[in-house]
Amino acid sequence: MAFKDCNKERELIIEIVGGSEKAFSILFFNYLPILQSFALKFTKSEHAAEEVIQDAFLRIWLNRDKLEHVDNIKAYLYKYVSNECLSFIRKKIKEEKAIGLLKTRYSELENVTLDAIHLNEINRIIIAAVDKLPSQRRKIYKLSRGEGKSIPEIAEILGLSASTVKNALVIALKSIRENLIKHGISLFLIYFIRGIH
Repeated sequence: MAFKDCNKERELIIEIVGGSEKAFSILFFNYLPILQSFALKFTKSEHAAEEVIQDAFLRIWLNRDKLEHVDNIKAYLYKYVSNECLSFIRKKIKEEKAIGLLKTRYSELENVTLDAIHLNEINRIIIAAVDKLPSQRRKIYKLSRGEGKSIPEIAEILGLSASTVKNALVIALKSIRENLIKHGISLFLIYFIRGIH
């Protein structure tokens, strides 16, 4: 859909270049239906199409000074939306390849549905498990995983023997691992995310 009055559209563009959000909003909603339909053909998802449109219009707004020299505003908007659609497709392909690679690599070990992985949730489970550890064991774990200290370094810091530190760390890791497994996190994922802390 384009403006029937080209002069009115040109006036709108001048206002947008001058920073008028109201004029930009009119332009946005005027072209939204055709651009959404266009984006939907690429993304195959209404939610993704909306995100693509929003990202495209954000870029247009940030580069609004360029609108002054645009003769065909409809083609200009299509160009921005096309670019965002291509970025979306590239990102989706990259994500699908990454998931496919991990599924292939670990299919022998676990039947993992990687789409269901939520690292924030896993992180939350780890934090909760660490908080439940006895005080000294918690300190040892945090020094090891949080600060990257070696067993001899931790032993020196806490005034303990290296064997005491090692045993405490093994017990702490076992406790966290058991907590993760109890929450349905596979052994493979425990190794995958062990660098979180």
